[in-house]
Amino acid sequence: MRPGLYKVDIAIKDVNNPDHIGHQSFAVNVPRYDDDTLGHSSLILADQMYRVPSKEIGAGRFVLGDTHIQPRMATVPPGGGPSVPAKFSRGQNLNFWMQVYNLGIDDKTHQNDATIEYQITNLGTNKLILNTQESAAKFSLNAEQLTLEKSLPLASLEPGQYQVKIKVNDGITKQQTEESAKFSVD
Repeated sequence: MRPGLYKVDIAIKDVNNPDHIGHQSFAVNVPRYDDDTLGHSSLILADQMYRVPSKEIGAGRFVLGDTHIQPRMATVPPGGGPSVPAKFSRGQNLNFWMQVYNLGIDDKTHQNDATIEYQITNLGTNKLILNTQESAAKFSLNAEQLTLEKSLPLASLEPGQYQVKIKVNDGITKQQTEESAKFSVD
């Protein structure tokens, strides 16, 4: 699809009871990715994330590459209003997935030089719960694209509202990109 804002309409009709009809509309923003600009995909929060057998790579529902990702979505209350963040229980893991595009590659070493920072903030107290970094070298030194897949047990988090933020700093191009998503723990 070309970059831009699109409207998606979904209608569901119960064939056994024609009076039961559902309709949902939402916007989809297809971003513009320039070859020279550091970019990223959407940040997906998931309650399940696992590798699939090689015969299922890139096929089937919720399969991105070699990973099955069952997203946990924010919900919109009936009648509209602000969306409610994805809900998780303390007994679950928070899984998140995101791709980073157009990392710079050093002309001499033919390697990238990026740092990925993960932060989780308790929105009720504004307290930083997690702040950790890792090098892109951990994923692939020669890649212009990275797939970030992480899993975090939620047992240590108190019930409340949180935000996960991922920041990527490219040491070659001196560009930065970040994405965040809110979630709640029951």
